[in-house]
Amino acid sequence: MIFLVAWHLAVRIPWLQGVEDFPATMGPEIVYDEVKAFWPLLLLLSIAVIIHGVNGLRGILLEWVGFNERLKLVVNVLSILVVIVLLLVAVHTLIAIPELG
Repeated sequence: MIFLVAWHLAVRIPWLQGVEDFPATMGPEIVYDEVKAFWPLLLLLSIAVIIHGVNGLRGILLEWVGFNERLKLVVNVLSILVVIVLLLVAVHTLIAIPELG
């Protein structure tokens, strides 16, 4: 995961992209080429981010509901459903790219 985050930040360095400044690295053609070239890494990064984020919210909600077993079950089930839905959205987004899908 450290490699993925370092890579994600490194591709924003302007001189690696052949542009003059940071905002230019977010141009549509540059981002599109990166997604086409590195879509497996982006999929791994999105999986890690989704699981990490939902698990953090799950932890906060579990502390908030206290010792109520029924609410703990609801929080856990909803967390799993949210992870599944967000992962499907991430995969669909990458598949919807014309040259990948």
